[in-house]
Amino acid sequence: MADVALSKLISDGGLPKLAPDLDFPSQSFSSGFKTLSFTPAGSLTTVLSLTGKWAISTLALFGMTAETHTIKLTVDGVVIWDSTYVTGTSQMLLGFSSSSNILNSANDTVIKCGSSFLLEVQSATDNDEVLYYNARPIL
Repeated sequence: MADVALSKLISDGGLPKLAPDLDFPSQSFSSGFKTLSFTPAGSLTTVLSLTGKWAISTLALFGMTAETHTIKLTVDGVVIWDSTYVTGTSQMLLGFSSSSNILNSANDTVIKCGSSFLLEVQSATDNDEVLYYNARPIL
């Protein structure tokens, strides 16, 4: 059933066409993902902000303190996620699991934005977290 849906998506031109990204994958971590360190303690902090057209296939937070976090995602001006909850020490948001095998339990959703993508995170006290992500420019 999933193969039929994917075939239909491809035949309808639903998959994004990649734009030139001449530094990929050399600017990625050894696993192929890019990483960003950030400090979300006390206030909503911009973790990843992209403008233009992008396909985002991986978002995962690591090095977290298991405490209350707010995770907010805004795509093209529309708030998609805005959730406050107690996390563990890692949080898979999109694309892979935070288990010991990072490719385990893959979530195959890709988020596409046409003009803007904004991921914000807030923690109660944590001063050192890392985002692993994969974002590719598209036409």
